[in-house]
Amino acid sequence: MIDLHTHTNHSDGTDSVEELLLNAEKKKLEIISITDHDSVDAYYELENNPNLRKLFSGKILPGCEMKTHYKKVPIEVLAYGIDYKKLNIHKADIDKMQIDVLEKYKVICDELGLKYDKEELYVDKNNPKKQWASFSLANELLKYEENKEIIKEIGDFIPTTFYRVHQSNINSPFYYDETVASIDLNETIKRIHEAGGLAFLAHGFVYPYENKIEVLDEILKTTEIDGLECVYTLFSKEETKIAFDLCKKYNKYFSGGSDYHAKNKPTVELGIGESNIIVTKDIIKEWLDESKLM
Repeated sequence: MIDLHTHTNHSDGTDSVEELLLNAEKKKLEIISITDHDSVDAYYELENNPNLRKLFSGKILPGCEMKTHYKKVPIEVLAYGIDYKKLNIHKADIDKMQIDVLEKYKVICDELGLKYDKEELYVDKNNPKKQWASFSLANELLKYEENKEIIKEIGDFIPTTFYRVHQSNINSPFYYDETVASIDLNETIKRIHEAGGLAFLAHGFVYPYENKIEVLDEILKTTEIDGLECVYTLFSKEETKIAFDLCKKYNKYFSGGSDYHAKNKPTVELGIGESNIIVTKDIIKEWLDESKLM
């Protein structure tokens, strides 16, 4: 069993690299990839501490999850088999953007008549309920019974879904155009290839496109992307099948992973997601380059 989608505290996970490796060893995973958001710092940590690598007897595939956008919607691409020292990561001022998002959201809440406490709208990386602007706002709005009817009208959410349902949804009043803070999909794929890696669209069915299958088909057909994350903890069986079929249609590669974040996604376990996935080594045999494993 393998897991090619995991996060540490070098981005928005809560496990240290050491904790993640110990967990992977306990679960007897064969291969993992640490795919922190726009960060490869975990690999520098492994390089600088050889004893750390000894905690996990399996193999590690160098990876990264890169923020990008397609048709004005923020999406992510998983980079695998990269030379992490050569990956050109676009660095945006995420902290400033979170503040900007919250300021915009206060205005929107006032326009919609939503109740909230201005003093409670802030970002705190050490507080799971306020780690992102979307978490902070969603948790605050859900506290008030008076907001229920308006929320139902604009689109129900929970804290972990607000970002996809509203913040990255161009049809939502809470849409925030993040494209100014990221590079587009084609440039992202190009940078991954320049670093010797392969590019896979992450969790394609979670993005708020009106016709998700058409968009996935279009991306596979018109870009140089190498494959799709076909096995993912939030996918239905039907979505998993569609993802595999689309890859076969365009002769693209498969990948899969749990999207493990430890305490920041407490229902998602390393290796098995929400106890509903199994990713086996055979689905990546067509593209796995053993020489790139650590």
